Amino acid sequence: MKYLIVLANGLSDHPIAERDNKTPLTLADTPNLDRIAAEGRTGSVRTVPEGLPAGGEVSCLSLLGYDPEKHGAGAAEYVAHALGVEVKSNEVPLCCDFIILQTSHNDMIVKDFTAGQLSDHDAGMLIEALQDKVMAEGVVTFHSGKGYHNLMVMESAPFPSRLMPPNELIGEGIRQHIPQDAPYRDLVNIMNQAQIILHNHGLNRKRMADGGDAVNSVWFWGNANGRNRQPLPEFFSRFEKKGAVVTASLLMQGIARQAGMTVLQVEGATGFADTNYKGKVDAAITALETHDVVYLHMTGAEIVSLQGNIDDKIAAIEDMDEQVLEPILHFLETRKDVTLLVTENHMSSVDRMRYDSGPVPLAVYPPAKGKDATAKFDEDLVQNGAEHFKDGPALIEALLKGAL
Repeated sequence: MKYLIVLANGLSDHPIAERDNKTPLTLADTPNLDRIAAEGRTGSVRTVPEGLPAGGEVSCLSLLGYDPEKHGAGAAEYVAHALGVEVKSNEVPLCCDFIILQTSHNDMIVKDFTAGQLSDHDAGMLIEALQDKVMAEGVVTFHSGKGYHNLMVMESAPFPSRLMPPNELIGEGIRQHIPQDAPYRDLVNIMNQAQIILHNHGLNRKRMADGGDAVNSVWFWGNANGRNRQPLPEFFSRFEKKGAVVTASLLMQGIARQAGMTVLQVEGATGFADTNYKGKVDAAITALETHDVVYLHMTGAEIVSLQGNIDDKIAAIEDMDEQVLEPILHFLETRKDVTLLVTENHMSSVDRMRYDSGPVPLAVYPPAKGKDATAKFDEDLVQNGAEHFKDGPALIEALLKGAL
């Protein structure tokens, strides 16, 4: 048996008062998700252990079958691995995200953590400027990643506390989140320099002349927070199955590479709602010919959730249902040796513009144990589904043993 695991981030949500206390998932037209639930076996999984943040470095690792408390690292370590950047023992890798800040009273607030869905080309120009002009006591290097999400490596001892990611700060003043203690002094100095460099960059002058927002800051995050961890076993040694991942996410790519999985990159895969769905589906189906387990990872609905766009979230869910799950179901009609799992990494709340660490719904099709009484794929599966898992590794182990 082979397994196709669709991680459709951003599916579940809290009820929204102005939408009759319905969620975007229940408001969306999702005939394929509902068919999978009605003909499959459903339930829930808790992807984030208690006490850990609901970020992809935790939840994605969990859904690849690894315990984040034992094997988890900072997001930046995974991004460095995805980009092939070697980090020395006296260095710290940090995610370097371009963001848009907006003045508010005596502070600045995070307006857009994607910097207006900054393109790879424009981000590369800005990264080059930072590399040329930032001055620091130790060696600092900047590395182009994907759009707004990039990498900085600096000579430093590990930082004593977790640096908050910008997507957790939307609408908040940044002053309270910029550490002022001695260990962070060089980091804050680099951030201040970056703001001046960006302010004077020709790209931003053009953006403002065109009526757009300037990409006026970077935000550093994703440090390991000093945690010791056990090395990540290879996916094949853990499950005796060859695994592959189709994703635009550098974080997911980095985890997969550390686990010895094949990473397939697709032209036009952006990580946003405008991603190349067809290319990603085709790549995942093709990968099943040479791999036992293939993950197809999408984040479009998650991004618009964090931007607070209810209608865009509904549209992103419907697009995923039509452009991803419909062709996959057609494929499964011709391949009886493939089992499909659909779930997400964690809840992404569109009204709160934050992640949530609670359990998320799942569905398996066709089920080895027979279908349950579910008729629709929605948040009710967390309570009413037939199968409930305490963590991601328990879910993946059960799936790959044919116990679902």
